Amino acid sequence: MLTIYFIDNWSDRGTFGDLFGAINSLFSGLALAGLVYSIYGSRQEIELQRAEIELNRRELIKSRKTQEKSEKALEDQVEQMRISSKLNGLNTLITYYSGVIANPNKTEEVREKAAERRRELIKEIDLLIDRLSDEDIE
Repeated sequence: MLTIYFIDNWSDRGTFGDLFGAINSLFSGLALAGLVYSIYGSRQEIELQRAEIELNRRELIKSRKTQEKSEKALEDQVEQMRISSKLNGLNTLITYYSGVIANPNKTEEVREKAAERRRELIKEIDLLIDRLSDEDIE
């Protein structure tokens, strides 16, 4: 707009506009340099992200292995608790039958049945202990 007021001749206006051609080339070159720089920076960021993803993957693998070990330990603990409760139950029954055997008020037949049942329970405990020993060997 200002060129219309200050420069009356069209050829002078064209010459005045051509003065800015060099500046236009300079800005185009700077824009290209900025584009190359931003592509280079993006490439570095992508490489850093890849490295971070690889580290995360390794951590997840370690975490998974730790969880699997924890799961195995929990399963073993549950099995041990099951065996322990079974042994406690068998021991309680043996104590009960021992009391029946020792009770002089019970008939001889009842005491003999209690003694037989107690022997069966003791054998069951022995079998359970043998099975546990075999599992420890494996």
